[in-house]
Amino acid sequence: MAAFPTTPPDSSDDSDSSDESTASPLIKRVLKEHGYAVQKKLGQGSSGTVYLVTDTDEDPYVVKLMNSRDKEELVKVQTQVNILKKLDHGYIVSYVDSFEDEASGLFYIVMEYCARGDLSKRMETQKDKGIFEEKQILDWFVQICLALQYLHDEKRNILHRDIKPQNIFMTEDGYVHLGDFGHSKALKRSYAKSVVGSDLYISPEVHKKKYNSKSDIWSLGWVLYDLCMLDVWSDDDERRIIKASYNKGKSLHISDSYSKDLQRLIKEMLSRDPKDRPSADEILAKPFLREAVKRNKRIPEALERRFMKSIETFNEAYNKHYTDFETLVKEWGETADSLEEIHRKCSVGSLTGSVIGAAGGITAVVGAILAPFTFGASLIVTGVGVGVGVLGGVTGAASSISSTVKQKPLRENLEEIQQKFESVSKPILDSLNALRRVVKIIQKFRDFFSDSASDHVKTSCKVDKRRAVCATELMNLGLLANVGRIAAQTARVGRAGVAAVSAVTGVLSGLLVIVDVAFIVKDSIDIHQMRKGKVDDPEKVKSSLLKSIAQMRKTHKDLLDVLKEIKETKRAYKSG
Repeated sequence: MAAFPTTPPDSSDDSDSSDESTASPLIKRVLKEHGYAVQKKLGQGSSGTVYLVTDTDEDPYVVKLMNSRDKEELVKVQTQVNILKKLDHGYIVSYVDSFEDEASGLFYIVMEYCARGDLSKRMETQKDKGIFEEKQILDWFVQICLALQYLHDEKRNILHRDIKPQNIFMTEDGYVHLGDFGHSKALKRSYAKSVVGSDLYISPEVHKKKYNSKSDIWSLGWVLYDLCMLDVWSDDDERRIIKASYNKGKSLHISDSYSKDLQRLIKEMLSRDPKDRPSADEILAKPFLREAVKRNKRIPEALERRFMKSIETFNEAYNKHYTDFETLVKEWGETADSLEEIHRKCSVGSLTGSVIGAAGGITAVVGAILAPFTFGASLIVTGVGVGVGVLGGVTGAASSISSTVKQKPLRENLEEIQQKFESVSKPILDSLNALRRVVKIIQKFRDFFSDSASDHVKTSCKVDKRRAVCATELMNLGLLANVGRIAAQTARVGRAGVAAVSAVTGVLSGLLVIVDVAFIVKDSIDIHQMRKGKVDDPEKVKSSLLKSIAQMRKTHKDLLDVLKEIKETKRAYKSG
């Protein structure tokens, strides 16, 4: 839901991490133009400012602002974006969006939000509680290795070049994301030459300006060492002395609290000669890591539990509210039909009366009074002609009719539809949105349930549906990518309801005393086009009331699509 930490690694002041946004009006405006709302400032670093934002679906993201006036820096940022766009992996933070505001000289990169901060903060918290259990260390380590295996694959051949605890982020489900690709490089030759990275984690060969993927392994080796040696990790001076001594040939001490296999692996990864270091593939093939690889080369258990809980919540909301939802959508369509029919009769009657009475200076108005109707029954509309009289008499009659319209059930019916609609649609849409967010994350792990493994996954799905998620089920639920659009369509009902109520009590009442023949003719043309199905856009309708009716019709069509997609979602996961 960021190749950036929730607080930048170089941030020196946590006071910015308040609940109040400190973004300037300009930054807020630019982000708003791109569909994001600033929630709060997360931190200020040497490379840029980081904010927590939400999109129109209320999904959280992290946005990093960087200076784009420096051409050299801009090239680096654009290179970073080009790399990020190609990455799609369960243990790597996701790229979302990027854009430049040339007027302010700022470049914006929007990334996935990792709710629990970075690994360094988790280590800082653990320091006072004691050491990490080896199982926990191995799980995080394997997750990072799987990310490196993906990056180092010969198809991508990408070096991260800045692996450290501050660039490893914690998700709300407890697994890690490798992020901050600001120093990353896609190799076009056997070695890279520029000197980048953090001093405590940089490999010896980087200073010689000739290094490759084994340099990332060195950096990860030190992260693994730090996880095992929290007392050393927390003291920068001691940590620097240990690294300097090790680079000069002194042996490395690792806590005996951990297995010999783990100690041996750390030393292999920190071999001074890159050729002696294992690759990510070789690390993941280690026998003692077999169980950890099996545990983590799949959808994380906490994420899976959240997924199953989301399905359960959606199922409950569907069973409880869908029938009422369907009924209200039907009534919404019937109300739009009724309003149009009433308006048609008013317009035709008024036009006829105006032509007949024009010579004598008497205006004839034929109106319609709405008969009562209730929920669950067909809407009954009765047209009643209003007698012809002088203008003063018409005005008096119109006042009476206007009062009647306000008292009749149409206004109440529209208001009640609006109120009931929110109560029956919100639980379904909220549960769908929760399900959409989980599925969006799960799809990042699709490489872990490829065709070669699908039989095993399907089998486990049948054995224990509550604990396993089958691949077919997840692929079917890909349709949930449109839930945001569904919710937006449904939200129009509230707005259309307000417009309709306003139209009924105002425009319709006023229509009953209109004597302008040209206006009536214009409405009559709109009605004719709507009845022929030629007007799909409410903005193309000139009459205020007909705009409301056209919007109601459009909303009704959208809602029918919503009902269809909700039902399809229910069917899809049931057949998975």
